[in-house]
This record gives sequence, structure tokens and C-alpha cells, in this order.
Amino acid sequence: MRLQVGPIIDNNKVRLDFRNSPDKPNRTPSYEIESSKADEFVKKYNKQEKKLLGFTLSAIGGFSLIGWMIGLYKRSWKAMGLGIASGLALGLGIGSIISSQKKNSLMDEYDVRELSKK
Repeated sequence: MRLQVGPIIDNNKVRLDFRNSPDKPNRTPSYEIESSKADEFVKKYNKQEKKLLGFTLSAIGGFSLIGWMIGLYKRSWKAMGLGIASGLALGLGIGSIISSQKKNSLMDEYDVRELSKK
């Protein structure tokens, strides 16, 4: 999901929305940011999202490969399957945690707040 600058909320704040796409969840929150920082933040956020997706996919592949190699060493189909499944789960978990931390730190750096429902 890519972030985009939305309508103006008040004098110095704009709303940030996720672009409509098939993978957008139904209840995606909107955020608010100072209008002077909005374009720079959106550019960095979207660039970072691509990098973090690549990192997560690499982590999944790497840990799955390690799990497969451990199963190969044990010479067991069960161990290979379990190693690949464990690698998938571990890679996805680590990738998700790091992605979440990076996105949250970027949002804190630009003072982005979730838009409160009034």
C-alpha cells in the first residue's frame, strides 16, 4: 500500500491516506501531518516501504534456505519440511517486526499522528 497526501484538514495540517488498491484493508487509519512536511514524509515512507518489503522477502528466503539445509543435513524429508516451514515463519516474523519498528520511527520523526475520529 502506498501513502499519498490527502485533503487539507486545517490551516497547517493535511490528511495522509493510503492509495486505493486491492490489498488495502477496509479499516485503514488515516493520519495527519503538518503540510510543510507532508511531501517529504510520503516520499520517504513509500521508498522505505519498498526496501522493507525486499528485506522481508530476503529474510523469508534466507531462513527457509537455512531450514532446508538443516533438514538436508539430517537426511529427512520431515526435517526439511519442518525446517522450511520454520524458516518461513521466522523470516516473516523478523521482517514484520523490523518493518513495524522502522515505519514507527519514521512516523515519530515527522510527528505523524493518527487522525482522531470525532
